[in-house]
Amino acid sequence: MSKIINLYHIFSRNALGLLLLAALFVNPLFADDKKKKNNKIRTIVIDPGHGGKDSGTMGTKRYTQYEKHIALDISLKLGNYIKEAFPKIEIIYTRKTDVFLELRERTELANEKNADLFISVHCDGFTNPNPSGASVFVMGMSKLKANMDVAMRENSVMYLEDNFKEKYDGFDPKSPESYIVFSLMQNTFLDQSISIAEKIEDEFANRAKRKSRGVKQAPFYVISRANMPSILIEAGFLTNPKEEDFLNTELGKDHIASAIFRGFRRYKESVDGANIIELDKSAVKEKEIIKIPTLKKEINTSKVEYKVQIGTYLKSMLSEKSFMNLNAYEEIINGTYKYYVGNAYNKASADIVKIKMREKGFKGAFVVAFYQDKRISMQEALDLQTKNK
Repeated sequence: MSKIINLYHIFSRNALGLLLLAALFVNPLFADDKKKKNNKIRTIVIDPGHGGKDSGTMGTKRYTQYEKHIALDISLKLGNYIKEAFPKIEIIYTRKTDVFLELRERTELANEKNADLFISVHCDGFTNPNPSGASVFVMGMSKLKANMDVAMRENSVMYLEDNFKEKYDGFDPKSPESYIVFSLMQNTFLDQSISIAEKIEDEFANRAKRKSRGVKQAPFYVISRANMPSILIEAGFLTNPKEEDFLNTELGKDHIASAIFRGFRRYKESVDGANIIELDKSAVKEKEIIKIPTLKKEINTSKVEYKVQIGTYLKSMLSEKSFMNLNAYEEIINGTYKYYVGNAYNKASADIVKIKMREKGFKGAFVVAFYQDKRISMQEALDLQTKNK
């Protein structure tokens, strides 16, 4: 990491330097090597937004609780739900009391703990009292002004930090030029982040019966530096009187926390299902001659098919050096580029490919399953295989 820090200080002195620095992070091979041997979830960092001198959104001022209070209450409830259901998972909070934390401190804690998931909890606000609903954000640039406005508002907490320009190497949360670096950064864990975000969004809409504003991408600083799947949740609008009333009740906070928990539980099941068969590096060494199978154009839809997803990016990567000779298949969905390698009808073969991909530098590589041309969860795939035996 010391090399990364030194490069950051060397390149971040001017706009061209920022571009060069960002280009380094585009390459998946520049990822942190301190990753676990599998994707099982052992440690979660829950980040209650704001705190201390940073009150966050103040709502209509009919209540003494501001965003910082509600975000903390929801976060603690969420942590309790997870701990009760999964006692072996370590829950780490960036704060458990009303204290001020710098943005970089929150992400640094998650990275230092080598966490498997980072969840930042906030409440939304707007000048108009009519907007309502919950949103789940993942890291990424957005062409929508509304998404950028939310990110700029959350990033503006930097202004409360002493010497923030020195700490963040000249980054100004209100300057559009500062966000150019975000447009070039690629998140190795974007697909996993989208996966849990979609599940939580579904719980908001269908189980908690809250208006869902969907899964969105925006350049939030706090999740842009996380070396793990990460999401930022806006639980509702404190500037909307009805939602403010709801979020200031214990029942309302329970509804939000339990919806996030159920989304997490579904995500955990998909991750754990993907690791039921886990091979170590010795298994690969015994099969040195194994080649990565190329994707077949004709697919037997009567069987479950396994592929290895090596990344989700914001631009095409097929011309990148690290993608050459991989026989990777590109899929474009909603402006994001997903890449798969391999084509197997048993998960053990796919696991071998996954391990080889991680050794090549694709640290976030994981196995996915398809049935009748549709992507299914790993648990569904294993159930289908058991049923068809």
